[in-house]
Amino acid sequence: MEIGFDEIQVFLTVLLAICASVSVIGGAVALIAKLVQWVRKPTIENAKTLEEFESFLANDKRKIRCLEEQAEETSKQNKLMMKALLALLRHEINGNNYDKLAVISDEMNDYLIEGQVV
Repeated sequence: MEIGFDEIQVFLTVLLAICASVSVIGGAVALIAKLVQWVRKPTIENAKTLEEFESFLANDKRKIRCLEEQAEETSKQNKLMMKALLALLRHEINGNNYDKLAVISDEMNDYLIEGQVV
């Protein structure tokens, strides 16, 4: 079986056509991949931004919770101070309210030592 020039030419033409097809298909796939990446870019950036905001929100919630606890503690302190001030005022007015001053003093000691307001 002899292979002629025409058969070699046809074989090479088919081979070049296959190579060209593979090259064109590869380029098209790369172009489509870049297009998909370009289309998804805003979504990815939004997801990152959302994660940052969620982190900030969690941090803010923790800070708010801490501030609420501090406000509650400050309210207890203010209540105790107002009781003490009222007891001193009553003592100053009538001069014989030592028992009430002793009770308030005990409450202040309890608060300062144990952090409890009665």
